[in-house]
Amino acid sequence: MKTYLLFGPEDLRLSDRPMPGIDEGQVLVQTRYTGICGSDVHYFRHGYCGSFVPKRPFALGHEFSGVIHAVGSNVGNLKPGDEVAVDPSMPCGTCNHCRNGQNNLCLSMRFFGSASCDPHIDGSMGQFVAVPSANCHVLPSGMDLAKAALLEPLSVALHAVRQARDIAGRSILITGGGPIGQLILRVVRAFGACHVTVSDVSDYARQFALESGADQAVDPLDEKARKAFNGYDIVFEASGIPSALSDGIRALERGGTLVLVGTMPESFTIEGNHIMRKQLRLLGSFRFANTFEDAIRMVASGVINLDGLITDTYGFQDTATAMKKALEKKGVMKIQIAS
Repeated sequence: MKTYLLFGPEDLRLSDRPMPGIDEGQVLVQTRYTGICGSDVHYFRHGYCGSFVPKRPFALGHEFSGVIHAVGSNVGNLKPGDEVAVDPSMPCGTCNHCRNGQNNLCLSMRFFGSASCDPHIDGSMGQFVAVPSANCHVLPSGMDLAKAALLEPLSVALHAVRQARDIAGRSILITGGGPIGQLILRVVRAFGACHVTVSDVSDYARQFALESGADQAVDPLDEKARKAFNGYDIVFEASGIPSALSDGIRALERGGTLVLVGTMPESFTIEGNHIMRKQLRLLGSFRFANTFEDAIRMVASGVINLDGLITDTYGFQDTATAMKKALEKKGVMKIQIAS
C-alpha cells in the first residue's frame, strides 16, 4: 500500500509499506478521512513534537475515520463495510493510571501517528491501518465520515473542559482560536458558559469564533484589548504560546482556573507569584480519557454542532500540499485528507 512517511522537517514522502496484517481482535480499516492536528504540524515543521522525537520515519495521522475492510479472529461486533470512527489511544489497561480511569496518562500508551511510543505506530496518512476492534466505533445514523474524523479533537476539547469542572454560568477566556480552541468554544457553550471570549492574532480565527458562538473575539497584540483581559473564571490556553499563557494568568479572577491544552516549548518562564497571590488552579489537559463515546453521543444528539469546522479537504495524493497549507495557517480551520 501507499503511505506518507515523515523523514524530517517538512520532508514528507509517499512511500511503499506492506499491507498491515491483522491479529486476533483487530480489524483492517481503509482510511477515508484524516484530520491534520496541531501535533502533526509540529512534527512536520520541526521533525519532532515537544519531547517526542522520532527515531525512524513513520506515518502521521490520528484523527481518522474509515471503512472496515477485513476483520481478524474473535471480532464479533464489526464486519466489512461498517463505517467507523477510530479512537487512536491504546493504553495498557493494567497500570495504576488505567485502573484509576486516567488511561490518557498510561506510561505504556501506544498511539497512532505518534513518536511517543517505540516502536512508532504508523498513523492514518496511509491507505490502510490495523486497529484493535475496541477502538472502532460504528457511526450513528446520519453521521458522515468527514465529521466522524472530528471526534478525536472533539474528545480532546471535551476532556479539557471537564478538567475545569463547573462551566455553567462561568465567564470563559480561550487563548488560541485554532481547531481545538474553536471546539472548546462549542463545548463550553453546550455546558452553559455565560460569556465566552476568544483571543487570537488571526482576523480569520476571531471572525470564525464569533460566527461559532463567542461573545467577544480580541487580538492579543492590541494593547488596549489585552488590558481589558480581566475577571474571567476559567481560561483555556489552546495556542501553545507562552505569552498567551501569561495573558491567561493575568486575566483570571482570584481563585480562577487555567487549563493548559496547547503544546508549549520545552522551556519557558511563568509568573508564579500571580498564581500564588490569586490562588489560581493551573491544570494540564493531555489528550483525552473516557470521552470518545460521549463525544459521539453529543454530536449525534445535536448537543454539539460540528458544522463549518472543516474548511479544506485535499485528496490523498495531495497530502504534502495539505500539510504545507496547515503549516501556513492562513484562512483555514480544520484541514482533512480524503482517501
